[in-house]
Amino acid sequence: MPNATCFLIAYLLVLVIESVRFVISGESLRQWLTRVSLGMFLLAFLTHTLYLADLVIQGIWYEQGFRYLKTWGDWSIAAAWVLALAYCVMLYRRSDKQIGLFLLPLILLLVALAVVFPSDSPIGKSTSTVSFWRMVHSMAMLIGTILVALGFASGVMYFVHARKLKSRLNRRWSFRLPSLEYLQKLGQSCTLGSAAAIGFGVVSGAIMNFTRDGFVAWTDRGILLTTALFVWLCIAALAQKISSNRGKGEWTAALNILSFAIVVATLAAVVTAPHGVSTWGDA
Repeated sequence: MPNATCFLIAYLLVLVIESVRFVISGESLRQWLTRVSLGMFLLAFLTHTLYLADLVIQGIWYEQGFRYLKTWGDWSIAAAWVLALAYCVMLYRRSDKQIGLFLLPLILLLVALAVVFPSDSPIGKSTSTVSFWRMVHSMAMLIGTILVALGFASGVMYFVHARKLKSRLNRRWSFRLPSLEYLQKLGQSCTLGSAAAIGFGVVSGAIMNFTRDGFVAWTDRGILLTTALFVWLCIAALAQKISSNRGKGEWTAALNILSFAIVVATLAAVVTAPHGVSTWGDA
């Protein structure tokens, strides 16, 4: 089966092609590069999917249970795959837009983290009695993080597109992005969805801890961080709703970018904590 380095290189090649497609002006060459980029991405995504499926099958076959999302490497691979799937959907619906320049770096970062993290770096302590709730908790936090990453990409695209329209950059480059209205709505949906997912992750993590230990250590660093993250996302979702009613799309984009920075800082604090191998999974 392929390893993570294989599709890491393939995704990197797609990003290089997308970057070249961005700067050239010839329409026929652009169309040819678009086909090459799409083909390379589908190959990378297929390899990524096979790798993911192999990990799940090995876990079921050798461990007699659903092993996935037990390690930080697993978590990064799954997050990258879901982002790649979202990119597939956006390509299908908006094949003429150059969204790869904004989503592919996030996918590459997650795959690179999976390559760097040791395969035996566990997210949290596990027993058979808490495996279900740990899976639910990990999936909820995974979905929340992915939505924040998508919101970040939409926020960056919003500012780039707004600047392009103001400075008439389209005269020099044939650079296409989704409309500002679409990007604003996408950013709002991502923030609201991530708040719901992170909130569910906090609740399921508390249930997991109570099931395992008989109590919930609310002062634990992981619980405090994820709870604070949930509160922030709720505030950001409310602020985006108010600002959109006043026609301030740049506020939505800025809050999406800020939320991503906060999530990255939270993850870094969890992973680098003295008990970081267990904090996120025990939140």
